[in-house]
Amino acid sequence: MSSVIFIFLTDKYQGKYLKWSAANAFKSMLPNDVKHMQSSLSRQLSLEGHLVERGLIVQYLEAVFHEATVSWLIEMDQLIHALQHPSFGRMIEIASCTKNGIRILSHQQTCQAIINAFKTRLLDLHKCFLVSMTLIQKLVSFLISCCRVVLSQGKSI
Repeated sequence: MSSVIFIFLTDKYQGKYLKWSAANAFKSMLPNDVKHMQSSLSRQLSLEGHLVERGLIVQYLEAVFHEATVSWLIEMDQLIHALQHPSFGRMIEIASCTKNGIRILSHQQTCQAIINAFKTRLLDLHKCFLVSMTLIQKLVSFLISCCRVVLSQGKSI
């Protein structure tokens, strides 16, 4: 008996129910809609469309890390003390926490970041020592022109 009443109510109020469920972000629980949802879930035969390919993940080994740091020192012509610098240690700590690898800034992005940091420091100096703003603007424009010349020649900064 309950199924006869349910069919009657579904036929009579289906339009209003569907309109209400759409307006209230509610999943329709009418029998046909439930069957449709179940059949669409059963059609998922594999995880292919849901998996995201990640690049090669290098497992951390202390020997490999030491080899990479020595190689970096040699190739970048850095001083040995660069490895003991607190900012280098901080950079390694931050990078070691990532799960999806890191993205290195391009030369142009790095140059822009240096210019932004320089501007910030100069503005801080202006606030502390009341240095003339025209002097700060001249210094910033000089730095920007130097970076552009270096980038246009294809040299790294």
